[in-house]
Amino acid sequence: MHWRAPSILLALTVGLGGCPQPNEEPLDLDHIESSERPSKRSEVIASVDEESNSMMIFGGNEGPIVNQMPSAAYLGDTWVFEPGWGWREVVTTEAPSPRGRFATSTDTEGRRALLFGGRWREAGTMGDYDLYNDLWAFDFETSSWSLLDDGSQDPAPAGRYYPASAWDPEARAFYLWGGNTNANALAIQPSSELWRWTDDDGWEEVETSGSAPSSRGFYGDGYDSRRNKLLILAGQVGDFQTLAYNDFYALDFDDFDWDRLHDGDSDGDAPSTRMHPSVLYDAERDRYLSFGGHTDIGDANDLWTFDRSAKTWALEYEGDVFTGEGLGCLGNPSEVPAEYVDQDVTAPERRHRGMYALMYDNLWVFGGMHAECSDHLDDTWRYDLSTNTWHELIEARSGESCARRGEDCDCLCL
Repeated sequence: MHWRAPSILLALTVGLGGCPQPNEEPLDLDHIESSERPSKRSEVIASVDEESNSMMIFGGNEGPIVNQMPSAAYLGDTWVFEPGWGWREVVTTEAPSPRGRFATSTDTEGRRALLFGGRWREAGTMGDYDLYNDLWAFDFETSSWSLLDDGSQDPAPAGRYYPASAWDPEARAFYLWGGNTNANALAIQPSSELWRWTDDDGWEEVETSGSAPSSRGFYGDGYDSRRNKLLILAGQVGDFQTLAYNDFYALDFDDFDWDRLHDGDSDGDAPSTRMHPSVLYDAERDRYLSFGGHTDIGDANDLWTFDRSAKTWALEYEGDVFTGEGLGCLGNPSEVPAEYVDQDVTAPERRHRGMYALMYDNLWVFGGMHAECSDHLDDTWRYDLSTNTWHELIEARSGESCARRGEDCDCLCL
């Protein structure tokens, strides 16, 4: 929480949209007071603590992107975004090592974010990645990290990246599902294991039943706090050639039974096949949200809602629309032409692997990777769920198309 003194100055700044009191929604959600911001990056996840008006992100990857594949340049910094104030870096004496592609979930009652696993490789090098299986906690009250489990005990999940996770508040348990266990980036090995961790008992593998997702990685995951379910959306088998999925699943933590919520459609009645879509539970309206992701023809910035009772998708905000134009620009067959998409420049740039969080009846977005522009983003947006409108809070310094930068270019991004 960002505090100011004296109290007269605090009252004046709050009136202008400055830092609110704990557990109080800021008067002006668009106000940005801080000049700080994280560097451009992807492979980040947000944890929310409304008690301190905070969204926390850690680490991620800012490595150069070639042929839509990011190289390694992993970060180990911690940042907090406070609506009505902006970004601030949190400097701690102890923290996870630099990494990306980890899992993060929030223990709301305990006011902590739990971070598991991920991968790392020295910047500018080639070869296998180091895979992690340690578990850390970020305490929102003290703004500090602590190591909960170093992964050395037996049993424990093997090191992995892009696993799904959720915190079960009733059982006081952290659940971990799936993830990729390969150190070699070219030999994807998806897992379908479910693991449970508690403060008292450590790790335990849990058997599941029902209609589970097929073997896959690169999916989106979320948590339904009303029904105590892990949500898994879309993904890909890991060969980067087969079309991605767009089916939707839920795992009940009460009986560990899988249920297929939607089998995916090809007629526009569901999000298109994709990797890395966001999945969030909108408790106010008892529905699921999904924004963006990497489709089979490029990144997306559409927003979909899922009706849990009817088990149907609805397009909430269309965003950019692919035109069917092929690749090729300025003599480069891989370059993306300007006509590749009809762009809605009032919406955020298309992206995947960014920060997505729900707070104060808004969807908050930061960063991510824009594959077609071969760069990471560093912008911050909010989507007002009550008015269905996008609001740009901090503009991007990298990763956007020429049209969004207000430039006239031959290709989409150059």
